[in-house]
Amino acid sequence: MRADTKNTVDELLNVAERLFARHGVENVPLTRIVGSSGQRNRSAPHYHFGSRAGLLAAVLDRRLRHINALRHAMLDVTAPTGSNLANAVRGMVTPLCRVVLTEPWGSDYVSIRGQVTFHPRALGETVVDDANLSSVRRCKQLVEEALPQIPLEILNLRVRWLTDSIVIAVARWSRSKSKARTREAMDNLIEEIVAYGVAGLAAPLRPIATALPRRSPQVRAVAR
Repeated sequence: MRADTKNTVDELLNVAERLFARHGVENVPLTRIVGSSGQRNRSAPHYHFGSRAGLLAAVLDRRLRHINALRHAMLDVTAPTGSNLANAVRGMVTPLCRVVLTEPWGSDYVSIRGQVTFHPRALGETVVDDANLSSVRRCKQLVEEALPQIPLEILNLRVRWLTDSIVIAVARWSRSKSKARTREAMDNLIEEIVAYGVAGLAAPLRPIATALPRRSPQVRAVAR
């Protein structure tokens, strides 16, 4: 990619991220993003990203790469200790909390993630880069190994609900007007979410759910 093209793309992403976070993903006209980024070509977002949803996916992907790397690094330390359910949940939530404290874009990113969680239609048929979700799949694999007694159909639902809850909880915390956004407060938030997540994932099955097939080790391997 040419240097001038990269600069244009980076500026569009920076402006879009800032405006999406502050005014809402669905409330910001592309023309405002173009104008605020100093571009004269009104079709620049479509040229570089294909569509509004493509621009939104690119905004998320750029930060997901960093978060994905953080999560893998964390799992490299905790995963060898065994299939620990708490470590899996901690791996889901910790990188999101950390970027809020350590990265200038952290709060904007989790705000946008929260909006997309509430309004998935904002992405339309566009999806983020699957490679940037590899650490999430790794966490899910640890969850599956820790809870072989939970049918995969039920466990997939619980993981999805927990993931949504994590995003909303961290987004709400990052927007708090209190002065409690410290490392200590972050650690407390993480551990509360871990306790909540472990309890929810491992909750007893309802009678109707006990009729669903259990997973053998072979079935779990295929499910991954």
